[in-house]
Amino acid sequence: MKKNIKSRWIAVGLIAIAAIAAIAILVFFLITYERLPENSHIINQNMMKLKDDNRSVPFTELTPFVWDKAYVLDNPFYNGQAIDEIVGVTTHLDRLETDHRRRIVFVNQGKFVYDYIYDFSAFTYKPFGIIELTPSSTIRVLKGTSKALIIEVKS
Repeated sequence: MKKNIKSRWIAVGLIAIAAIAAIAILVFFLITYERLPENSHIINQNMMKLKDDNRSVPFTELTPFVWDKAYVLDNPFYNGQAIDEIVGVTTHLDRLETDHRRRIVFVNQGKFVYDYIYDFSAFTYKPFGIIELTPSSTIRVLKGTSKALIIEVKS
């Protein structure tokens, strides 16, 4: 009987030690974890930096990832099949649910890379329509306020 009780206490003690160790590891990672900015946030920040700069810059300077083609889609209501036909790869994307949003679809070596969704009232791209971008494409802010930019794209 004494052995049985002693074995139970040892098992409970081991479980308690394992639980405390797991909690300590979790707390350590939560404290030391440094959240990296999301790609969309980085692109938005880089776009706003151009507001007071009157020069053309390569679009690749704004993105924190590698791409070889990108497509500015003027219609938020393109369905997945239409998007795939435009960009030439399978993206598994679907239409946006609001007309205030637009997207830029990034592709690299024939594979979907990233779907940048932005607020149409914050960034307006010219020329209007579907714009195909390459790494040599440049952008320049034509007009800008603290809340909105009109951006000229040259492919």
